[in-house]
Amino acid sequence: MKNASLVVVGSGIKFFSHLTTETKTYITQSDKVLYLVNEPAIEEWIHLTNSNSESLENIYRSYSLRLHSYRAITHQILSEVKKNQRVCVVIYGHPTIMVQPALEAAIQAKKEGIDVLVLPGVSAEDCLFVDLMINPGSSGWQSFEATDLLIHQRSIDNRSHLILWQAGLIGELGIPKPENNNRAIKVLLDYLLKYYALTDEMIVYEASQYPGFKPKIANLYIGDLCNTIISRTSLLYIPPNTSSTTDESTLRELGINRKNLT
Repeated sequence: MKNASLVVVGSGIKFFSHLTTETKTYITQSDKVLYLVNEPAIEEWIHLTNSNSESLENIYRSYSLRLHSYRAITHQILSEVKKNQRVCVVIYGHPTIMVQPALEAAIQAKKEGIDVLVLPGVSAEDCLFVDLMINPGSSGWQSFEATDLLIHQRSIDNRSHLILWQAGLIGELGIPKPENNNRAIKVLLDYLLKYYALTDEMIVYEASQYPGFKPKIANLYIGDLCNTIISRTSLLYIPPNTSSTTDESTLRELGINRKNLT
């Protein structure tokens, strides 16, 4: 497989605006383009740019469990690469954030000696930082997939920014359903209340997919979570507790003057 290669790229969130020049070049020049995107306009652009393009959506929807869908997608990607082709896989957003099949294919292909390149894309979290005007380095941040947070009982540091992905899909192991799972949201609320108060503020955020359109930003109290519509593309954001203190002994050990911190 002398000519075989695999490039995995992210399409970003906002149509065409987030596509880098490097990403567009690989989409144009590859022998085969496979894609799994969340937006029809970018899908049409991919087909116009490279006529040998194929959606992975049918595979994704062919299985009752997403885990099986992901394995089948990984297999399909590797099958195309092993036809001695230069394959480009386009994934919505960032290609390794909250999406596994293309990453698994890249890891496996690299183990088999195939040339592999993974390029970053703009994620929903990136959009959240700029739309909410947050510097995550100011207090650090924690970013969890909501179901993973709950089933593994991950510890939350409420002194940091908290971002939760896929809260609208909690407990859903199959193809996402359109309706909210209120029971699952209640489980999430109960868990958050171990670290936060009912009256603490939070935001339900959804990035804009098109230039000129504003993101959806809903401000609410944590106690209102069960009465809120959360889409499968929404992120939940909880700001840090500003009452956190610094450790005096560490300040002395590092030779830091508290006055220089603010």
